[in-house]
Amino acid sequence: MKNIRLRYAPSPTGFLHIGNTRTALMNYLFAKHYDGSFIVRIEDTDLERNVEGAIESQFENMNWLGIIPDESFLKPKSEFGKYKQSEKFERYEKIANDLIKEKLAYKCFCTTEELEANRELQISKGIPAPKYNKKCLNLSDSEIKNLEKQNLKPNIRFLVPENRDYKTIDLVRNEVVFNSKEIGDFVILKSNKIATYNFAVVIDDIDMKITHVVRGEEHISNTPRQLMIYEALKETPPTFCHLTLIVDETHKKLSKRSGNEMFFISQYKSQGYLPEALFNYIGLLGWSPSGEEEIFSKEEFIKIFDEKRFSKSPSTFDVNKLKWINSQYMKKMPDLDYTIFIKDFVDQSKFDFKKYSEHDFNQILLLFKKEIGFGVEINEHLQLFFNPNSIIDEKSKLTLKEFSTINVLKKHVTSELEKIEDWTEDNIKMVIKNTGLALNLKGKDLFMPIRILTTCFEHGPELAKTILLLGREQVIKNINL
Repeated sequence: MKNIRLRYAPSPTGFLHIGNTRTALMNYLFAKHYDGSFIVRIEDTDLERNVEGAIESQFENMNWLGIIPDESFLKPKSEFGKYKQSEKFERYEKIANDLIKEKLAYKCFCTTEELEANRELQISKGIPAPKYNKKCLNLSDSEIKNLEKQNLKPNIRFLVPENRDYKTIDLVRNEVVFNSKEIGDFVILKSNKIATYNFAVVIDDIDMKITHVVRGEEHISNTPRQLMIYEALKETPPTFCHLTLIVDETHKKLSKRSGNEMFFISQYKSQGYLPEALFNYIGLLGWSPSGEEEIFSKEEFIKIFDEKRFSKSPSTFDVNKLKWINSQYMKKMPDLDYTIFIKDFVDQSKFDFKKYSEHDFNQILLLFKKEIGFGVEINEHLQLFFNPNSIIDEKSKLTLKEFSTINVLKKHVTSELEKIEDWTEDNIKMVIKNTGLALNLKGKDLFMPIRILTTCFEHGPELAKTILLLGREQVIKNINL
């Protein structure tokens, strides 16, 4: 495919979340796979709902994830028009008036009250999907002028062809057919001269020479209206691709309203998820590779992308799967990069770092490199090294009672640790080994009681390294509780 152009078109009514990130990412991968262009266009005509800082947040978080647009209002190309709908009001109005001249649209002066009365009348007659009754379709020029003299501001409605089939080949759903009899004459330009979504988006896609439209399945209902407008403007529609829903573990559509606390990309960033991991995981929502591998870099994703592999079933957003993928990326980080990264997520109000040198604290952080799934989780593990009162939880106390040799073990380990002249990991490992040989213990019967005695915790990272970093004084204190 040549000259591929795809777009992500957010509105400033909200911030970047999992759902619209998936849309942006699929458009990006599609475009980049074919050496095409990925465009970000702003649909900001809903002025009352625009949220301050929303657009800046969209770009900031997309850049963080590595979803970089080739074109936007920050990097415009003049031949494709404006990249914000709020800067195209005159163009939308001109095209709407051109459609009126061609008898493909008309002015509608019906009030809100009249429209509501008509809707209620149709419902009372058992009509399940009320439509506009075309009251203003055949107004004469003189009637229109008279209404306009009364300072009445009309909407402009598109004249829907009667009983016509509109077909499109959807990349997910194959052939999709819509019949116009289900659709009433719809507004394309409101009385305040602001274009409606279905009208503006078609003009924008034409202006920007968009070849493929990849979006969520909630937009399927918009497709027939858009196909009608393409036909009226004598333009070829793009290829459509409607991605299936992303659902949560309860199979409800993933959204903040459905109770998903972690919904926005900024939340995952603040919790210590890596952008590469989020990019990787979201790329697998509604799309699958040909093999079993699930860890891909951005470059690998672009190379293997195939638009024929979009899923036809809803995708479940699995936080545990994301956590696992993030842990894989964290494990691959160079140690220095990891320690710099993870320090930003340590709760400094909870842990007194002065207890350890910078080198030792870095070594403590590295102990948990293979243990944690995301940055903030480090705080659940550091208690092991910041437990000045040597507190053993009740569960660990019960576990200790299961070992009949515990008293002998305590005396032997204490004696051996006190004898170490050079406090090194290898010497500590030797103490553990010699204890096993002396008391005829191995496996869980050896390591579990030593771990609880020396660290006060039943689980933790490498035992010898943990004992080394805790220091002889703290370890002996723990044993002698």
